[in-house]
Amino acid sequence: MDIGRALLGASALGAVVLAVGFGVVVAPGSTLSTDARGDGGVCGTYPAAATSAAAWFLTSFRNDTGHGIRVRDVRAGELHDVALSHLSIATAPSTDSAGLTITTDPAMPGSYGRTVPIDSGVVVPAHGELDVVGRVVLDDGADAGRLHGLVVTTGGPLGTTRSVTDPTSFGVGIGVGHDESDIGCTGA
Repeated sequence: MDIGRALLGASALGAVVLAVGFGVVVAPGSTLSTDARGDGGVCGTYPAAATSAAAWFLTSFRNDTGHGIRVRDVRAGELHDVALSHLSIATAPSTDSAGLTITTDPAMPGSYGRTVPIDSGVVVPAHGELDVVGRVVLDDGADAGRLHGLVVTTGGPLGTTRSVTDPTSFGVGIGVGHDESDIGCTGA
C-alpha cells in the first residue's frame, strides 16, 4: 500500500515538473523588437553607364526586456539579384570597444567602420540595441536588386530559439526608373 502511494506521489510530482517545464518552453519568451530606428530602407542607384553597384545599410533591433538577450544568428531573409558581401553586428560600437573589427575598405563609409563580428557571442543588454551593418553588391548582369528582411535568432529558455525579422528592404540599382519590387524602394 505504501509503495502504491509512493508511485502515485512520484507520478504526480513528475507531471507537475513536466507541466512547468512545458510552460516555460511554450510561454512567450523575450526577443528583440524591430522598431528601434523606425526609418525605412535604404536604396542606392548608380549612373546607367556603371558596371557594378553596391550599397551599405544599417538597421537596429531593440531589447525591451530587463535582462540580456543572447544573439545566436543574424542572416538575410531574402536576397534578390544581390550578394551580401559584409554583415556585422554591434551592441554599442565605439572607437575603444574591445573586440572591434576596423575596416580598411575605402568604399565603406567611416560611420560603419567599427563593428563587432557576428561570431563573438553577442549579448544585447537590457534596454539596449543591436545594430546590424551590411553591404549588398549587385549581381553581374543585373540592373537592380535588394535584400528584403534581416532575421535575428536569439536564445530562449531550455535551449529554445526565437526569431524576429526586420521587414525593411535594402536595394541597389543601375540607372533610373526601377520598379519598387526590383529594388525595394523607388529608384532615384
